[in-house]
Amino acid sequence: MGIFDVLFPRLAAERKAAAEAYRRLLHHALAPAHYRDFGVPDTFEGRAGMVTLLTSLAITRLRRIGGAEAAALALRLDERVLDGFDAAHRETGVGDHSIARKVRKTAQVHAGMGKALFAALEATSGPDDDLAAVLRRNGIVTQAGAGRLAAAALAMLAHLEAQPDAEILAGAFDWTVPAM
Repeated sequence: MGIFDVLFPRLAAERKAAAEAYRRLLHHALAPAHYRDFGVPDTFEGRAGMVTLLTSLAITRLRRIGGAEAAALALRLDERVLDGFDAAHRETGVGDHSIARKVRKTAQVHAGMGKALFAALEATSGPDDDLAAVLRRNGIVTQAGAGRLAAAALAMLAHLEAQPDAEILAGAFDWTVPAM
């Protein structure tokens, strides 16, 4: 434990929860089932789209918990995701002279798609249809897989809703791929 963690235990706990939430989210986003079973393209953009979809599900769950702790975790998780996009671009060999432009574009897509996903997840009538349309429109999934991925995403959100708030606030998101 470092001096920073001793002086600021709440911030250290937030960082730890965000790191755990991001680790679990990324592990699940890269699971072969999404690409094999739902038609998500196994490309940089497809993987980034899955990360954005899962981030939207996680933040939706955190918003439903409410409060300062949930808001702080949502913010830190999103920061981790954006840092991850930066690291992923660098790993693909993007040069320093163009990294800022590529990361900015990925961040803009993430933010725009996130807003559309939040709206679809909050839809009162036919959220699976709205979600499938967002997934198709943003190229996250093929036409054939959109309905299946939307249904799986809503099932994942329902599974997260069943988890205790304390587990979620600790970053212990239990991601599952429902049998479809």
